[in-house]
Amino acid sequence: MRPSALAGSWYPSGKALATATAVNLMHSASTAPVPPGRPVALVVPHAGWVYSGVAAGAAFRLLKPGEFTRVVLMGPSHYAGFEGYGLDDSVAYQTPLGDVLVDRDAVRSLLNGGRIGWQRSAARPEHCLEIELPFLQAALGPFKLVPILAGRTTADDEKAMARKLALLADGKTLFVFSTDFIHYGPRFDYSPFGPMSLGCRQKIRETDGKAAALLAKVDAAGFRSFLEETGATICGRHGLSTLLELLPRLVPSAHATLLAHYASTDIPGMADANSVDYVSMAFTREPAAPAAPMTDFPTPERVSVDAPPLSPELGAGLVRVARAVLEAEIAGKDGLETELLALPAGPEVKRLQAVFVTLNRTDPAEIRREGTLRGCIGQVEPTYPLELAVVRAALSAAQEDPRFEPVQKAELARLDIHVTVLSPQRPVGSYHDIRIGTHGIVLEKSGRRALFLPQVAPEQGWTLEETLEALCHKAGLPAGAWREGARFSVFTGQVFHEKRRREN
Repeated sequence: MRPSALAGSWYPSGKALATATAVNLMHSASTAPVPPGRPVALVVPHAGWVYSGVAAGAAFRLLKPGEFTRVVLMGPSHYAGFEGYGLDDSVAYQTPLGDVLVDRDAVRSLLNGGRIGWQRSAARPEHCLEIELPFLQAALGPFKLVPILAGRTTADDEKAMARKLALLADGKTLFVFSTDFIHYGPRFDYSPFGPMSLGCRQKIRETDGKAAALLAKVDAAGFRSFLEETGATICGRHGLSTLLELLPRLVPSAHATLLAHYASTDIPGMADANSVDYVSMAFTREPAAPAAPMTDFPTPERVSVDAPPLSPELGAGLVRVARAVLEAEIAGKDGLETELLALPAGPEVKRLQAVFVTLNRTDPAEIRREGTLRGCIGQVEPTYPLELAVVRAALSAAQEDPRFEPVQKAELARLDIHVTVLSPQRPVGSYHDIRIGTHGIVLEKSGRRALFLPQVAPEQGWTLEETLEALCHKAGLPAGAWREGARFSVFTGQVFHEKRRREN
């Protein structure tokens, strides 16, 4: 079993958050072109998700559940040097989304007793294969994996591997080639265009554009000549050369679509003397209409104060997502990706909006003994895209509310879920401006802060004064502290309730 080497660092740990982040990155790439038909092969980057995840998402969003049952995944070896190709016949690769079984028969069929051999130790720390797996799991569902690392290969090696890979093409096998493009700057010992500047950045983009054009032409000889002439630091170059030898063996004429191309320095806050370019491409049997790739790193917008309310359909979908989060994280069940992908399409799911998730007990005996509330946490400020905000709030309400022990698997069927989507906060001059039943309230004083959702006071039957006293108690402030020197902000909230059958 090959354990995860990246979860919690290069991408999120935990089944629910890793699944939701992968789906969100695919949603974030909505401006990338979508070629017709299903892909024969994909080229995807392999940096941490905060860097290259959107570019990778532009490729993986083309996949549909169940349309491929096997994935041949090839990438460069970053941690060990060897000649030819390295294979790993681990039983499975572990990720937070579950185990990906290795097709060990297919792996062994690639051995040739020479330059295609075992490199199990090189696969253990390698990131270029694992980083793609949660995307594939979220997009495809279960599949078998053929993991391959490319070392130092010759044209003859690449042709020999292509011949073997072509024998695996059965109509249900996808070929994925993992690579980042030009690594530029002193860190990578590659600076032919001088120090980083706008002009330098343009030359890097143009050079990588030439590489992508040669890939699109399926010109293996031209691509090798380009690499020799430019010295372009494309880490997965041997895998890409293998792809170019493979494509003519798969389809008579493969059609390429450049899906995304941006650099690490294009990401807000990531300006640096070094940069890495991220490119994703799809190869299909059907020709695609000309379309510009996604070149700007998408930055989610905050929800505006005057944004229209969310539709009941979207609200119901968010509640189902919250339920699926708990089932995935606590009970290990599948289905979260299905609920996320089923959310009504639109800009709402991608905008930054604060969300609270409330968990209530439904068992009368438990309510009499311990009260109705089982957990309630969320974000005070809009920090995450709406679909991710719900996931994070649900996880926090179930596992991080300091008033309660973490929710256990046996409790899930006896919980009712509410999702409250918050408007942006606005300060008010006095507590006299607060409207019970309409406003959620944030109280701040002496470095302490507490929040009540709009529905809390009506549910408790509190007056404004009683609500403010309860807020002071929640914030750890003395009684009556709200009367002088406190600051107040208000917000509204849309509450969506879970509609489930209950036995009690």
